[in-house]
Amino acid sequence: MSFFHDLVEYSFLRTAFVGGILVASLSGLVSPIVVFRRMEFIGDGTAHAVFAGLAAATLIGADHRLIAFATALLFAFAVSLFSRSRISESSAIGILLPFFMAVGVVLFSVSGRYQTDVMGYLFGDVLLVNSTDVAITAVVLALSVILTVVFRWDIKYFIVDEKMARFYGIKTDLIRFLITSFIAITVVTTVKVVGVILTGALLILPGLVSKIFGKSFWSLTTISVIFSTGVFFAGFLTAYNLDLPPGPVIVIIAFVSFLPMLKFS
Repeated sequence: MSFFHDLVEYSFLRTAFVGGILVASLSGLVSPIVVFRRMEFIGDGTAHAVFAGLAAATLIGADHRLIAFATALLFAFAVSLFSRSRISESSAIGILLPFFMAVGVVLFSVSGRYQTDVMGYLFGDVLLVNSTDVAITAVVLALSVILTVVFRWDIKYFIVDEKMARFYGIKTDLIRFLITSFIAITVVTTVKVVGVILTGALLILPGLVSKIFGKSFWSLTTISVIFSTGVFFAGFLTAYNLDLPPGPVIVIIAFVSFLPMLKFS
């Protein structure tokens, strides 16, 4: 009962908990799209690319959300640009991911805050989530829900068959940009909770679970959000009671929860 007592008693803990639930809901909303469009690698790549943006924001003293989001979109644009050459999308991501990470490490070294900031950005610290983070995440989540509802048919066709969707007049470039923006925003909001390295798990695992049990677009989304928020709650509670870092614990619980659902041939 100590956790729930402290949750009522301490405002910073409530802020972290509410912020984490919102982030988990957002990642759960985006995850099925990432999985069905086989964009797992670009999602993970975007998470690592954001590291360079976080380092740049630290160096120049700018808002980390804005710079990180811009970096995520720059990464997505660079992948698209490289993919138009003879390089495949996977190869482009494989080239750009270590480059952005390397730039981030160099910028953190120049800033003189390498030791203090890197571990927090790599593995997250949900207890550092503040009221501004919560407010921004709530707005982003609400906007994402609205856009998902408005463009639900376009997203469905795009997920199933992009060429066919284009044939039927769907603006696939717009939908692709919308999905890429979803991924970028989700990565930026998730980094503070679980960090750059672990963000990929929250972008992929909920979608995989929904793919196993979901039968429709809305059931996929619902299952994904429930799984994501459930593992966050379990991980947050476990980490708090055992005095462990929340981000890694959340991801471990998500992975362990997913294992029994696997079916081996």
